[in-house]
Amino acid sequence: MENLELKELGFNDIKQNLLENFDRYQEIKQYYRNEDGNWIIKDHEFVGNWDKNRYEEVNNFIVNIINKKNGNVFGAYDNGKLIGFAVLLNEKFGSKNQYVELKFIHVSNGYRYKGIGKKLFDFCVKKARDIGISKIYISANTSEESQRFYLRIGCKDAMEINKKLAENEPHDRQMEYEL
Repeated sequence: MENLELKELGFNDIKQNLLENFDRYQEIKQYYRNEDGNWIIKDHEFVGNWDKNRYEEVNNFIVNIINKKNGNVFGAYDNGKLIGFAVLLNEKFGSKNQYVELKFIHVSNGYRYKGIGKKLFDFCVKKARDIGISKIYISANTSEESQRFYLRIGCKDAMEINKKLAENEPHDRQMEYEL
């Protein structure tokens, strides 16, 4: 990937088919479940993928974030093709308004395990610091692969739980990254 480009997306970068080359396919063999307050790994094979409607929904969400300026979108491109993205919302919450939510961070199938997710996350950390935030909040998918990523970059279980996010995704692990 000699032509890897990372950048914050702006109005000129968005289009209705932003995700046309993005491959969300993921084979999951294990996942984390919280049992009696402990996160344990369970075996369970399934395929995570987005259908056409989900691609459109995420694409429209990204376009709206950029148009309404209520967050930041960062993209990773290989020869002009979007291969990864992260969305950091700018609505502050928590007892001291210390959190903003990392809504999405995804790397296209075939490009994972190359450090792209970490680079996108670093963009989010820099932006959060720039706006005076002390913690990034993540409602993290429970796949072992996702959990390993978050734990490896220094995330831990959230000190304060965002009730709305936890209720929307009751199996997700509520995590935070302290800046």
